[in-house]
Amino acid sequence: MKKTALSLAVCNALALPLAAHADSMTLYGTAAVAVEALDNGGKNTTNVSNNHSALGIKGSRSLGGGLSAVYLFDMFVGLDAGGGAGDDGLLGGGRDGWVGLSGEEWGIVALGYQGRPWKTSTNHLDLFGNTIADYSAIMGNTNSDSTYFDGGIGNSIIYFGPNLEGLSWHLQYGADEADDGSNDWGAQVNYSRGPLYTSLSHDVDGRAGAAEDIAATKLAASYRVTPATQLIGMVETIPGDKADTRNAYYLGASHRMGNTTFKLAYAMADDSDAGADTGASYFAVGVSQRLASNVEAYAFYSAIDNATNASYGYVSAPHTSSNSNTTVAKGDDSSVFAVGLRYDFAWEK
Repeated sequence: MKKTALSLAVCNALALPLAAHADSMTLYGTAAVAVEALDNGGKNTTNVSNNHSALGIKGSRSLGGGLSAVYLFDMFVGLDAGGGAGDDGLLGGGRDGWVGLSGEEWGIVALGYQGRPWKTSTNHLDLFGNTIADYSAIMGNTNSDSTYFDGGIGNSIIYFGPNLEGLSWHLQYGADEADDGSNDWGAQVNYSRGPLYTSLSHDVDGRAGAAEDIAATKLAASYRVTPATQLIGMVETIPGDKADTRNAYYLGASHRMGNTTFKLAYAMADDSDAGADTGASYFAVGVSQRLASNVEAYAFYSAIDNATNASYGYVSAPHTSSNSNTTVAKGDDSSVFAVGLRYDFAWEK
């Protein structure tokens, strides 16, 4: 028995360093689908649409001395076979994916693909995010089809700064790999303290063979008036002397009563340098109900009012909705009523 006890003690002692350096892993995802009644310039369609369903894995391994190897990769999942926005199959394209090193004091340096700093700085402030009423109908978008900032940057060198008493940042550079001038880069600086969150982001979309790149700068803030009530505001500019140049604004408010949350959002794009009557306005009103901590039912109504020469519309994309009927002709308005269900899950090892 003494030999057995000694053997167990030796085995446990040998296992301790291995346990300290063991891999950790989290499997996570979202399943979300909505029924959408869309009116685009008098064309009415009813869709069962995928609303940013995803599946991912992330993990880390301690290397000692406060250093860890980290990784993350995930993909879009299509839950409405035959839908648009790249969701025709069950497992779609990559959403985010990278591998890197993490330090307790200096943050994470990684290589791979990641949402733009423009996108990640205010993703959580979009009250109707990951649905067809996503604020990307106006924010990060322009009256032309050539500019769209609510996406990611591939072939990237990525740096996530540490959180220093509420101050954090994210820097990213995407190589064009073709020597055609299409390098993308972006930066964000955020500050969070108590009920206040503020963010400043700047992104550059490289234009292959173009004389001038397109850039977007966004200032955003949110404030929790009470634990149940939140106010949100953003202002964005796309500067320069080109057709895409314009300013845009976003205001939002939410209020929670028990497991029910009421939401209201309004956005506006000014006329662009393309000429007069190229602006648009957007609003959305909705309610969500928590059926469990990770299960939510939601319903909303949203509308876009285009000026005579504007063609802003809801964005059909894997991170919003797979509805493929969102294209709007100049001067036409658009509206949608939707009811959906979202289930978030995670499993840790």
